[in-house]
Amino acid sequence: MERIAGINEVRPKLTSFIETLKTDYPVVITINSQPKAVLLDYEKYRILQKTAEENKRLALKTALAKIRSRTAANGLTQADIEKEIKEYREGK
Repeated sequence: MERIAGINEVRPKLTSFIETLKTDYPVVITINSQPKAVLLDYEKYRILQKTAEENKRLALKTALAKIRSRTAANGLTQADIEKEIKEYREGK
């Protein structure tokens, strides 16, 4: 669960907010009662970034597997696919 704090509360106490991040939840910073940013522990941020990258890789692997199964089901070869890509890149 995150903590919600207005920018006017966070600004003068930023150091103490940062120090509590290791043992506390992220801080959602609001401006005029609208969420605008999140203050997050750096290690948690790195984990979040790595997870996002891994999700992208898994999505790409899944898409490639789908494409490969469709091409095999339709009798296309690697050479057919490379030819199509080459023609597309050349604007034919």
